[in-house]
Amino acid sequence: MNRARKERVLGVGLVGVGGAAVNMLPAFERSPYFKITAAADRDGEVLQRFAHDYPEAKTFGSVEELAECDAVDLVYIGTPSRLHHAHACAALTRGKHVLIEKPMAVTLEEAEEMIVVAERNGALLGVNVKHSFEPRIGELRRLARSGELGRLRLVNSWRYVNWLYQPRSKAEKTPGWGSGILWRQGPHQFDYLRTICGGLLRSVRGTCQVFDPARGVPGAYSAFLEFEDGTVCTATCSGYDHFNSRRLVPGSKEPRHGEARAVLAAHAAEANWEEAAAAGERYQIGDRPKANDASSSSGWLLGGPVIASFERGDVRFSATGLIVDGDTEQWEIPLQDRGDGRDGRLTTFYRAITLGQPLPADGRWGKATQEVLVALEDSAAKRTEVMLKHQTAVVDPLDHDERIGLQA
Repeated sequence: MNRARKERVLGVGLVGVGGAAVNMLPAFERSPYFKITAAADRDGEVLQRFAHDYPEAKTFGSVEELAECDAVDLVYIGTPSRLHHAHACAALTRGKHVLIEKPMAVTLEEAEEMIVVAERNGALLGVNVKHSFEPRIGELRRLARSGELGRLRLVNSWRYVNWLYQPRSKAEKTPGWGSGILWRQGPHQFDYLRTICGGLLRSVRGTCQVFDPARGVPGAYSAFLEFEDGTVCTATCSGYDHFNSRRLVPGSKEPRHGEARAVLAAHAAEANWEEAAAAGERYQIGDRPKANDASSSSGWLLGGPVIASFERGDVRFSATGLIVDGDTEQWEIPLQDRGDGRDGRLTTFYRAITLGQPLPADGRWGKATQEVLVALEDSAAKRTEVMLKHQTAVVDPLDHDERIGLQA
């Protein structure tokens, strides 16, 4: 008998039925603990397409209406970053738990207000940094905690991808605070580095650059991170669709060179093609995942090498897990069948709501990761090291419950 099926099922309301929500639907669908019960979006056509596939769910034109719905326990927010603060506060003030996409907000002041509103209303606020819950990241964190390879000293993370030449909306290509690859990809990269190393960053020194003014916003960043315990990390990300760093991850499938640039160039003469293509990431009829959907979020991590250097070995990603290059031998830790980062994110949230367990990647943690983005922009402008003051320690789920299942 599957005891997990007896657990309380939480109703989920989606706010913003775009690409982020579509990416999370497989995890919500396969979880026995959640059910999609509502959606809100300002685009009526998107809501119609969603209602076609989810006829049992209610649809609304605003987050305020959705948050009044008794069928909703958890509000998932996948709207543009500049709207996160308003949408989260609207749900939290109505006592709804909130899972919000990264980055948590655009300013640290907004992030702090979201945290205060959650605490005042007895609601949980968590950030959907799903890659920090991937099995590879979890195993690296376990190795760092166990000391079986000695102390963790250094982590290097590279990502060379085609992000800037994927179809982008006009808003995504408009320069300004919170724009560009740093704010879109940096939250994932810095968050899993904080997770591996324990969370307590001391300082940041880095750059954020525009190589192609025609695309408007920064497309590359690089950072040097120092933790309070002396562990250091380097993080580099370039979205200019030249070299693809997948080729540095054993067994990882590499896309064709310059493919995104070529597609963009082929449609250059078509008015509004890019805007329409970007809008195509929003919910389409048939996007509801099948019960046996095998999609995984691990592909993002495999977009470039991550090498964690311990005193007695280096550990890196492979297509099926981790490769350890130790003092005298090399071996692999297989992780392919240990689930998905989205599943881990949802399970920890469910345990926090129903069992009262501490919530990993909560609002305070999300603000600390956001502080890294702010600090890197400040460092790039001033060309100096920036000290951090809002950092929090990682919450390790295994400290509280090692079980896969939940109590009846």
